[in-house]
Amino acid sequence: MRFPDTPGVRAARIVRDGAVFRAGPWSGPPPPGGWGEALEVFASDDPGAPAMLGVYGREAGGVTFTPRFAPAASLRLRAVFRPREGEPITAWFGGVPTPVRAPTTRVLSLTPSTEVWPGNILRLYLSFSAPMRIGEAWRHIRMLDAAARPMGGMFVEIEQELWDPEGRRLTVLFDPARIKRGLVDHINEGPPLAVGQRCTLEIDVAWRDAAGSRLVEGLAKTIIVAPPLRAALDPGAWRVAAPAAPRDPLIVDFPHPLDAALALRALSVWKGAAELPGQGRLERDERRFVFTPDSPWGAGRYALRADPILEDIAGNRIGRPFDIDRRAPGLAEASARAAELPFEI
Repeated sequence: MRFPDTPGVRAARIVRDGAVFRAGPWSGPPPPGGWGEALEVFASDDPGAPAMLGVYGREAGGVTFTPRFAPAASLRLRAVFRPREGEPITAWFGGVPTPVRAPTTRVLSLTPSTEVWPGNILRLYLSFSAPMRIGEAWRHIRMLDAAARPMGGMFVEIEQELWDPEGRRLTVLFDPARIKRGLVDHINEGPPLAVGQRCTLEIDVAWRDAAGSRLVEGLAKTIIVAPPLRAALDPGAWRVAAPAAPRDPLIVDFPHPLDAALALRALSVWKGAAELPGQGRLERDERRFVFTPDSPWGAGRYALRADPILEDIAGNRIGRPFDIDRRAPGLAEASARAAELPFEI
């Protein structure tokens, strides 16, 4: 469906063509704030819900919008078009009835998995067994103090929630402006978590998956706040246990928990110039990396490599801490670096 840019076509309308939403007519340049001021699509009837993320385009006198994530057929979508002339119009799409089913989606994991978090923890990850409804995270995630009272201003509650492409893993950021010393928010409000504090991260059961069903159960994790981690990662403190037999795994222990998502991307095993194919996993509250190669080990020299993106759960990298004391000589100019730890079989 296209919208000819002709004087005879004046009735504004919205249509859906597969994954693409089209609205028109529209003539002239986009609105000052971008096409999102002309056309928005929502996965909720709540007036305060954020619009879906996606890509805008222009064709034959109309505006197009393609969601970043394909919505489930059962999801009722609300599209709003604000033409250059005339009143805004609203159209509803989807909402195909589906048989009522028992909830099946679960919270698979919360990392860091340790029960002791440093006061300057930078981020956490929530993984689900199925794609979740986008745009509703901040209604269902909360941190409670020891008296079960909500602790406000804890997270960076941005509209563009940080989901993986499948909508199964959400990255939640603690407010870095309250974490970094010397910044106005840190001075005025203090860090999000106070050392010695006992608090609970709560995920409520009302959070719905992409198909519209609630979670099987909520999650409540009580954590104790430890002193901040402010030192750069030190590969010299890592303990590498070389495999004792051809089918044994490589085991590397770290003094503090690593960022779970970054570690599995940043750590690899090499023999000479070739990276070994295999499976890596984190254990012991993300303080241990275990690597099992696809083929048995052979005799020779190997190396564990860590890319510069590797971080602990406070954002510290090899050679560069997250929270830099700019009075320390040379530290402000320091940059993250890679590391290589050799071992022999």
